[in-house]
Amino acid sequence: MTAFHANMILLYGALAGNLFLALAAGAYAAFRRPLPSWFWRLAVVVAAIVTLQVVLGVAALASGMFPRRGLHLLYGVLVAATAVIQIGLRPGGSLRRRYADTLATGEARILGLVCLTAFALVARAWMTGMGAR
Repeated sequence: MTAFHANMILLYGALAGNLFLALAAGAYAAFRRPLPSWFWRLAVVVAAIVTLQVVLGVAALASGMFPRRGLHLLYGVLVAATAVIQIGLRPGGSLRRRYADTLATGEARILGLVCLTAFALVARAWMTGMGAR
């Protein structure tokens, strides 16, 4: 189970995907443009990768495998939360309806920050999972 959870393709998919989304959103924010539909499709793919990682991590934990550092579990929860936020802010999402006024003026900027946060959390989860402090 750990081999699947620590799979480099899944890890780099989540890292590179969130970094690319953050950079793309930053570019759209700089030009004050709304995010295109491909951004949202890619955000769903990246969130699916993160969800798979979280499910595999929970399965590994349930089977008695524990990370080298307990802090890895906290980062896993935070990574999952950012994926929920990314999906919730997409057009038609539950969070988007709630924060429609704020998103009307700064959609790209907000999503850029969310994706950058997700990138940093995935990187930190990887570091703590590998035993780094």
